[in-house]
Amino acid sequence: MRSGGELQYRSTGYIHTEIYQNLQTIEPIGKCERKPAFPDYSNAKPDSGIREYRVDMIFNNKQNRPIVLRVTSAGKQLQPWQAYASYFFNGPADILYGYCGEGFATDRVFGTPEADPSHTDPEEEDDSAVFSPDAAAAAGKQHLQLTYTCVRNP
Repeated sequence: MRSGGELQYRSTGYIHTEIYQNLQTIEPIGKCERKPAFPDYSNAKPDSGIREYRVDMIFNNKQNRPIVLRVTSAGKQLQPWQAYASYFFNGPADILYGYCGEGFATDRVFGTPEADPSHTDPEEEDDSAVFSPDAAAAAGKQHLQLTYTCVRNP
């Protein structure tokens, strides 16, 4: 896409970038086709030969955003990570839940102690690792290492 319009500097808190374009024209360059923003891994399943693995996440309190760095088994990185792990961040309560892939259960949970790493009831259907980035922030920790392991359900 090619756009036209005057570049301007931010003058209010409403605009969140230092410089923005007051868009006046927009035109395609070549053929336009809609593409997904991210690859779709919604149907990805864990490899049937994997019996256990580890999920390592970094959480940046300043950005309020977990990032799955890697999912590994026996030192080998598993791809796509979305087949093996997922997370839910309950913003208002500042709780981060880490989940294992289909057919796996959370085994061990550890990480930055100030984030109060813990494990929900393993007998429950929504078994997960639980972390509190808010508690860590209150203790002055901004960059958190959050780790949990997953084992195949019997």
